Amino acid sequence: MTKRRTRLTRRRFIASSASLAASSLFTPLTRARAAPPAAAFRSRWDACPDRVWLGPDYWANPLQDWQISNGRIQCTNPAADRNVHLLTRQLADRPGTLDMSVRIGPVRDESAPTGSVGFRIGAQGPLLDYRNSLIFGRGLDAGVGGDGSMFVGDVRSAKPVAIGNDAELRLTAEPDGDNYRVTLTARSASGAVLGTVQKDDVRPGQLVGNLALVCNFGNASAPAAESKPAPAATFWFADWNVSGSKVDAHDDRGFGPILFSQYTLGGGVLKLTAQMPPLGARDPQTVRLQIRKGTTWSTIAEEHIHLAARTAGFRVPKWNDRQDVRYRLAYTLTFTNGRSEEHFWEGTVRRDPVDKPVITVADVSCNTHQAFPNAEYVASMAKLDPDLIAFTGDQFYESSGGYGVIRTPVDKAIVDYLRKWYMHGWTWRELTRDRPSVSLPDDHDVYQGNLWGEGGDARKTTQEAGGYDMAPEWVNVVYRTQTTHHPDPYDATPARRGTIQYYGSLTYGRVSFAILADRQYKSGPEGKVPATGTKRGDHVMDPNFDPKTADVPGVELLGARQEQFLREWATDWRGAELKAVISQTIFTALPTTHGNERMILRADYDTNAWPQTPRNRAVREMRKAFAFHIAGDQHIPAVVQYGIDGHRDGPVAFAGPAVNVGYPRWFEPSAAKWMQPRSETSVTGDFTDSFGHPLTVLAVKNGATQPRQGNVKQLLDDKASGLGVVRFDKKNRRITVECWPYLADVTAKGTQMPGWPVTIDVPSAFAKASAGQPSPDMGAKVGERERG
Repeated sequence: MTKRRTRLTRRRFIASSASLAASSLFTPLTRARAAPPAAAFRSRWDACPDRVWLGPDYWANPLQDWQISNGRIQCTNPAADRNVHLLTRQLADRPGTLDMSVRIGPVRDESAPTGSVGFRIGAQGPLLDYRNSLIFGRGLDAGVGGDGSMFVGDVRSAKPVAIGNDAELRLTAEPDGDNYRVTLTARSASGAVLGTVQKDDVRPGQLVGNLALVCNFGNASAPAAESKPAPAATFWFADWNVSGSKVDAHDDRGFGPILFSQYTLGGGVLKLTAQMPPLGARDPQTVRLQIRKGTTWSTIAEEHIHLAARTAGFRVPKWNDRQDVRYRLAYTLTFTNGRSEEHFWEGTVRRDPVDKPVITVADVSCNTHQAFPNAEYVASMAKLDPDLIAFTGDQFYESSGGYGVIRTPVDKAIVDYLRKWYMHGWTWRELTRDRPSVSLPDDHDVYQGNLWGEGGDARKTTQEAGGYDMAPEWVNVVYRTQTTHHPDPYDATPARRGTIQYYGSLTYGRVSFAILADRQYKSGPEGKVPATGTKRGDHVMDPNFDPKTADVPGVELLGARQEQFLREWATDWRGAELKAVISQTIFTALPTTHGNERMILRADYDTNAWPQTPRNRAVREMRKAFAFHIAGDQHIPAVVQYGIDGHRDGPVAFAGPAVNVGYPRWFEPSAAKWMQPRSETSVTGDFTDSFGHPLTVLAVKNGATQPRQGNVKQLLDDKASGLGVVRFDKKNRRITVECWPYLADVTAKGTQMPGWPVTIDVPSAFAKASAGQPSPDMGAKVGERERG
């Protein structure tokens, strides 16, 4: 039995992220002496049980289109540009050689199958990060068509040879003057040379980056007619070997079998989730949770892996929350030849910081993964060192990772979701392993543009009429992967169609958080409110729209049971000195201008300003708790104060910036006359939102209407992507919101977005709202009694 650790220390993580930030431009090939060759790589699929996941050394695009079968990997979908990247070997930016081989054949026994198969070398994405290259990388292709035609470079330049159903492809790259010569040779199973093709004058820069296997060269997003040759076959691969003096080894880049972890700690109860890949029936089905005692590790729990979600969820009561505790997750990876490997994922469960004067919460949402894996962004967040990370929705989008989405059959749709979820976890795992986090699924997390969840019901007509598009077992995989590590829900009784519940409370560092599921229960507007007069049941364009006509009876925002939870939470100050609500979106209508076409919407039923009466009930309960509101969704970073009966009589909320802004929105009150702006240029102050609620904007940052193109990080920065944190100063009863642009140096003064930081004095902010309410220092007084 061998041991293989999948661990990266925080120091190495921050150092590598900083190094990446400093190397944003491609470095030309140097003429320095070649480094010693890396240890040769050989695939081990021949000893792996059948399963979808190909192993820790690989990333498959897309995951659901590949599998290990009978000791070989095979593509299961005859579509364009299905590929498998090698994570632990990479072509270095130095002179040297490459020698790579693999056995290939059609999955079905065909004399002359169509399609193509072979290698991709030097695959690089725009960010020059190996993970970015997995998704966006382009490289030099070399392979063979199903009819035996061979090529290096353009598949359309293929030269015909005779290839059978079992052949070996060998690719070599050798220096040739200032450039390289790349040679592809095909041999039969007996070793006879079937054909050779060569490409000279390959530039050195083309041979830096990832190495991959490809089934059916072509553009995965192009119409079938543009993919040449037409992909119509699937192929198997075996015995992939990589060596050469130009090859670097990166064994620490393996991904899995324990992919990442998430946890919360509250009330002395640890909830922790281990995220696993799609394993096979013959793989071990349990994960062990171990803690360090002196110099040894002790197993304290063992849990089965959920068949669909591929998670192992741990609940450990009576956890020692007074000290940091090192933990590790352990999994035994077995092979058909009797060998086994122990894999570990290590982290720290931080102590409950009850005595820490300021508790910092990161507000993270809306990641299109255009800049995957957002390494500089994550490094900046590590420097801010939040105590808790709140992922407030849209952890990915349907476009994340390419290849669109799979909606049926359910089993493949689940694996398709997991691939996108794995991108989220891969981005954040170095932070979530060592600090608590919560994750609130939003509309794109469940493959919808907008979601009115109707309590878990299925969609029956239009999206705007409400309900979930996807099957309940698929939705529950989303909720299970993202929320199993949350504290126990207030009410675990499943919602409609058996949908998992996750709303409830978390108290950490003497700040009490109400975690809401606002999308899950909200009513769909279509058929319940007056017709919008547009093609969409959620967009109102009529400038004469009267918001009172939309305040109809019988519709929900949070639902009766969740409102009951909010009422009870608002008055329960046990263990808390300050309070906050965490939900997917804010409870007002902030954006006025939508989309690249810059539509001015008179009203948008996707906002939580509607439905008005349930919104007001929720905001009043938040006001009783003197609770700050943390949310995402808007794509416009803003700090606002709600109004109920008048301006500034409600809680303050932070709509955090998107990680990667996709769909643009703007707050332009001068273009929305119903907002009653004070002037043509004012974007802060008192307004009236589109559903008639008083709204006070304390800070806001619009993105550019014409952002810079060509450089993805500059594009995101221009669109007002960024980082946001909320600091809860318990002693002084102050809450400070900080917000930086995407490219900012968070350690330098004066780099925050204009208008930030914003500091809220809790007693003063609620002075107008607190008549007849408990004193806003209730939490501090309760805390003093409990500590005394």
